[in-house]
Amino acid sequence: MGKAAKKDQISKLMRDSSVTTTSGSDTIKLWESYRDQAVLWRAIALLQLPTTFILGVMSVSLWYFADVTLNVPRKPLPGIYQAQEIPETEFLDTAINFVNLLATYTPPVAEQQFREASKMLHEPALEKFRTEMMQGELRAVNQTQRTQIFFVDPTLLHLERKSSSEVLAYVIGDRQKMIAGRSLPMQRTLYEITMTTIPRNTLNPYGIVVTNVISRNVEKEFGKG
Repeated sequence: MGKAAKKDQISKLMRDSSVTTTSGSDTIKLWESYRDQAVLWRAIALLQLPTTFILGVMSVSLWYFADVTLNVPRKPLPGIYQAQEIPETEFLDTAINFVNLLATYTPPVAEQQFREASKMLHEPALEKFRTEMMQGELRAVNQTQRTQIFFVDPTLLHLERKSSSEVLAYVIGDRQKMIAGRSLPMQRTLYEITMTTIPRNTLNPYGIVVTNVISRNVEKEFGKG
């Protein structure tokens, strides 16, 4: 019994010694990991110091030596622009906006769009528009429940300067009508928009107005060549 007890005691001491050794090894590995992390963060900190200084110097240099050029468009002044003073794009944009109000609509919004289009008109076209569009055409749209879409062809836009005070814009595209939900054959349509200028204001900085509108159906090959 004495030998067996001593044997068990020796075995127990060996097991305890093994556990202690493993725990000590884990502790050493943990401290080594902390040391590696500390070295890494120290290296990052040392790298950030010169980098921050260099970026600061570059920022100050860019701010000090920067040469800023601002292109500010000329502010419209009281008076009237002559047609030749206005870029073609302004006339074309006005013509396209007018045609879209006139030729793309649904019955619920047709009257509102026609009224907006009338604000862009000037005599002698305004009185004619009130008679033909605001009365006859609008009545036909509501009675037939007609919807219309006009697709502008940007490749066929053209502007012709008739004089120092008058220009003529050609807006061509495909017009699709739908009456009571039934689509009609698509038609290629040409709008000839004559424009001039009046005293400009805040809502119309160039004073561009429409003085005449002519529309007609044209062949598919119109404008080619």
